[in-house]
Amino acid sequence: MPAPSSTPTEAVVAEGASKSFGGVRALDGVSFALPAGELVGVAGANGSGKSTLLRLLAGILEADAGTVRVLGRHPRRERAALRREAGYAGQEAALDPEMTGWETLRLFHALLGLPHGERGRRLETAVEEHGLAEVCGRRVSGWSGGQRQRLHLALATLHAPRLVLLDEPTASLDPEGRRALWDRLTAWCREGRTVVVSTHDLAEVAAHCDRVLLFRGGRLLAAERPAALVAAHSRPRTVITLARAPDADAMRGALAVLHGVTEVAVRGETVTLWRDRHPAGAEPALELLAARGMVYRGYERREPELADAYFRLTGSAPDAERPARGRGGRRRKA
Repeated sequence: MPAPSSTPTEAVVAEGASKSFGGVRALDGVSFALPAGELVGVAGANGSGKSTLLRLLAGILEADAGTVRVLGRHPRRERAALRREAGYAGQEAALDPEMTGWETLRLFHALLGLPHGERGRRLETAVEEHGLAEVCGRRVSGWSGGQRQRLHLALATLHAPRLVLLDEPTASLDPEGRRALWDRLTAWCREGRTVVVSTHDLAEVAAHCDRVLLFRGGRLLAAERPAALVAAHSRPRTVITLARAPDADAMRGALAVLHGVTEVAVRGETVTLWRDRHPAGAEPALELLAARGMVYRGYERREPELADAYFRLTGSAPDAERPARGRGGRRRKA
């Protein structure tokens, strides 16, 4: 992937950035540019480099090779200055369980060196934004995991940073909390902030993010808009669940000849057909199965989605074992 050049409109630029821990290369020659004002999702399996990347951008780590610029600064060498403009929340919330929420917020307000005269307004805004009003007067030791996570995020953004770096912020949140968080991140970007968030929730990335960085084994596979990745690497598919596992080779061969089918995969009782488009009317695959005496328990037609594109790009699709080509088109390369 060619190294991008920096412009004033770019919040983050990485050029050939690499980072190793002993013999493990956590990031391997990563290059990308993130325009200011975007909501960016960072996705990949555990150990793919997501957390290392965010820690580089926050100035906690320094690249072994290549360069990283955050808001025009070297994040490690100018970390003190960058802290006034960027906020980082890692996966672990370092909170004193014996302090109340209000005490914790006041402490961080002082540590950030924010104007004392603005403290009341800033703290009230943070508590309201993150839904902490009912618990903020209690000791953190009695809070739920989701409430602690919301306080962790409030502390990281108390100074209204231009750049927000969040490492799996939805991990401890319930569905309502996740929805509220994504709404908040979207609103921040409308205000001109840049938000970079690592997550395993590809559906949320597709729904909310302007751009997605896909990682595997420390390498950046794509830095694109979710819709562009879906268009290039995903297709409609039909998933059929059979009453018993079929002969996989025979089943792939039989279904691959159906019109419009580009790829067939079989895993256990699950059969997946990729196509250029869903057929109108009845599902021809079911008719073929019935003719062969196969009983199905259910089937589902799925539209192209980011998860399918992700699995193809990373080569880790759980249902794509030894796919067979169909006559409806050539098998696409991920």
